[in-house]
Amino acid sequence: MAQFADKIYFNGAIFTADAAHQITEAIAFKDGKVLATGTLDSLKPYISSETEQIDLAGKMLMPGIIDSHLHPFWGGLQLSGCNLDYQSLSVEETLKFIQDYLDRDEHKGDRDWLPVRAYLRHAVLPLGYDITRRDLDQLNTVRPVILFANDCHTLVANSRALELFGIDESTPTPKDGTIRRYPDGTLNGIMEDAPAMRAYDSIPTLDATTAIKVAENVQQLLNRQGVTTVMDARALPLQFDAFTAVKEAGKLTLRLLGAREITPDDSPTVADVPRAVEEMATFAKKYSDASWDVSPGIFIQHAKFFVDGVMQAPIHTAALLSPYRINYGTKSAPEYRLSEQTGDLYYSDELLTALITEVSRHGFHPHMHTVGDGAIEATLNAIEKMRAQVKGDIRPSLAHNELTSPHQYERFRALEAIPCLSFQWADYPQVFADEMKEILGDERFQYLETAGKFYDAGVRVAFGSDWPIDPLDEWFAFKVAVTRRGDGDDNPRLNTDRDLTLTEVLRSATIEAAYMLDADRYIGSLEPGKFADYIILDRNPLNHPPEEIGNTKVLKTYVGGKEVYCAQ
Repeated sequence: MAQFADKIYFNGAIFTADAAHQITEAIAFKDGKVLATGTLDSLKPYISSETEQIDLAGKMLMPGIIDSHLHPFWGGLQLSGCNLDYQSLSVEETLKFIQDYLDRDEHKGDRDWLPVRAYLRHAVLPLGYDITRRDLDQLNTVRPVILFANDCHTLVANSRALELFGIDESTPTPKDGTIRRYPDGTLNGIMEDAPAMRAYDSIPTLDATTAIKVAENVQQLLNRQGVTTVMDARALPLQFDAFTAVKEAGKLTLRLLGAREITPDDSPTVADVPRAVEEMATFAKKYSDASWDVSPGIFIQHAKFFVDGVMQAPIHTAALLSPYRINYGTKSAPEYRLSEQTGDLYYSDELLTALITEVSRHGFHPHMHTVGDGAIEATLNAIEKMRAQVKGDIRPSLAHNELTSPHQYERFRALEAIPCLSFQWADYPQVFADEMKEILGDERFQYLETAGKFYDAGVRVAFGSDWPIDPLDEWFAFKVAVTRRGDGDDNPRLNTDRDLTLTEVLRSATIEAAYMLDADRYIGSLEPGKFADYIILDRNPLNHPPEEIGNTKVLKTYVGGKEVYCAQ
């Protein structure tokens, strides 16, 4: 018996993202799934008197964007409250901005936290200056105040905040980050990497009702960008409770996946690994749906490991194979020389191997934060050992990979490890490109923020925006991927790699991201039987110059065949 389509689109560019890279003229949907693709003539047997037929007038219809590494709830929180909006400000301008907010805000108590978000530590003016607790203590307030950096790896606390965190001069430096001090040994209020994140997580900012509103707002923002599936790269109870409530109310408009972190504190020794993984599995079971369905659901299929930190000055906690070059002079008279500093690895080789192997045995996919080539090497070594012990379909992924060593591209391919890249990070203003070339030296600089080199080595590449590290703009990220430059006169092309093709970019944000998430059986391409997660664009971007890709607008977004966004 012939099946009749609920809806057929025709006269467009249907970017299917299938294995054959087909772009067809028409597509048919039924019951929230793809029924068929092809020419309009080939789909006529699926048309009945009740089939809705829609002329795309040359526009593109493609799978919904899959953002495989971001922090959606953090992003939602950043959009409310005191937000520096990624501005490059002087210390005086920063303090005035915060003081003006404090003066307007009705909350005045010494337990009324003020998190200040979207803070650009590396761009404080004059460049190279670090805001510390002494600066924040100048504010006219008794409130605990913190600056939370846009990269989520730095938190600056005033004295009252440090007191409530329970951090003082006797607090030991943890294994997975740094608590900074002045030269006299007293705390300067700066925390880096995991201590910063844990401190931020401990701030009591939301009740359950407000958290649900944040979740609802976040999914609308993402749907507007054409996003239909995300993976929260640091799954915590607050956001997953909120999104679960949204789902149970029948209002979920995203497919939500999560990666649950196992920290070095969770598993201090190899003997602790089985217990830590069981606790992670219990968390995953609590929030994961029993099976995939046309309607969006929630799944935790990944384990997260912060293997290193960040590479940019002044932190330098990303692990490198060779030492950083450090400026022993001043900003005005720099003197870069090779140091002995190679950054930090937050897990021993033995512990990382044991953790990656054990989560893989449990059927979870290991997902690692790896910025420097030293962290990449340690992680690939652990994956190689895991592959020798664990059989089955395990899909390890390494997020960020800002500095890759030449020999590592082939290792990614051989080990079937997936780089998860934020394409917009190739947008380097000239001043920061010059600084990074000094820090790395000319030879290593040629492997900064690469993507094409992975493709050319035969490696699958997934896209993950890492929002709110940068403002949420998926199509700007795609524009940077195909041009290797941002906007503005001070953003020259980053000549460390070739431009990606738009086809490569769109596949990274659809079928390749779905593969990384172990969801490609259901989503990521428009093939018969897969869920009807798709978007309609205002143009066919394949027919426009690469520098115009960022102007692409999403007209409609569908999840499981249901419209979740329509442009006004």
